[in-house]
Amino acid sequence: MWIATAARSRALDEAASRDYGVPSVVLMERAGLSVFEALKQMLPEGGRIAVLCGKGNNGGDGLVVARLAYEARYGVECLVAASENELSPDAATQLAITRAAGVRPIFFDDARWQRRMDCLGTFDLCVDALLGTGAKGEIHGPIRDAIRIINRSGTPVIAVDVPSGIDTDTGEDLGDSIWALRTVTFGLPKPCFFQGIGLEHAGYWTVSDIGFPSMLLDEPTDARLTEPEWVANLAPERLRAAHK
Repeated sequence: MWIATAARSRALDEAASRDYGVPSVVLMERAGLSVFEALKQMLPEGGRIAVLCGKGNNGGDGLVVARLAYEARYGVECLVAASENELSPDAATQLAITRAAGVRPIFFDDARWQRRMDCLGTFDLCVDALLGTGAKGEIHGPIRDAIRIINRSGTPVIAVDVPSGIDTDTGEDLGDSIWALRTVTFGLPKPCFFQGIGLEHAGYWTVSDIGFPSMLLDEPTDARLTEPEWVANLAPERLRAAHK
């Protein structure tokens, strides 16, 4: 399995839509579903979850999680660390679908935002959908505030794709970063899971298949994750009677 940098991850999204006709909103729906499936493993008996979303497509994934959890009768609080008019087009599409399902996200410029954020410690699980693989430079504003409050809350966190505030390519901290108990990443693993403080902040990570064409996933990158099957193909056959 190849390891995808931030640039490679972006190219995967673009090529899936441009060359294979897989709409980005479909990938977003599948990404949210994969995180929701992991959430159900962590809270099989139900519970109260807080979904923290950013303005980009990672936040759109989070809106899908919020909707699916609400439809499955989890208690859901959805908090968006941005103004509604800042949402990416796909995230705005998911917002409309989420609202139609009955979820009422609270945005950063809402008077209720801070009060709800201060209650994160009362939830059973937080979903971190604040920042995706494209995050660069020191974070600030409501995203930074949200990360700090989540970490102080003591509530377990499941991160969407990568822990917010971690540089995808280096695993280094962008000023403040989420401590996740689990991370669900999409398509291919990311370099931050193997280096820097991303090693710790990602927690237990898994790779989810959200429908990227296999031809795209098989294209070589700069690094590869060694797997038993791959190593077995490289190792020479050893006769049982042979000596070391």
